[in-house]
Amino acid sequence: MKVQIIGYVAAFLLFASCSREIGDRIDGKWQMQQIEADGKVWNVDTIYYNFQTSVFMYQIYRPLSDSFSHCYGFKTMETDKQALLELTDYGVVISKFLPQTDWETPIRRFIVEEITAKRLILQSDGKRYIFRRF
Repeated sequence: MKVQIIGYVAAFLLFASCSREIGDRIDGKWQMQQIEADGKVWNVDTIYYNFQTSVFMYQIYRPLSDSFSHCYGFKTMETDKQALLELTDYGVVISKFLPQTDWETPIRRFIVEEITAKRLILQSDGKRYIFRRF
């Protein structure tokens, strides 16, 4: 009887850990690897998206000066597969940060196309963004 109970508890814990919501699984630091749009592919390795619960940070690495620029914001999971990312003026002026990105506004919706332990693919405005967990 004890063996059965332990088996059920183990199976439940395994199931619970595998079924974590996308909003939880996306947490961490992701390094952009590629952008795909209009049949073209651009390799990228200097852009990072950082997620921690509802907080978001967009980072850009500057190899020539060995420095980062960044902008903080918020992440809201609108549905299981749709994330709303919003940059804020906290510590940086958005109007000066946006031209360094391909974002046209400080608010952007992304579809989570794929997420694994090591890979994230986001879609927005006709572009696919491919990341690796950093």
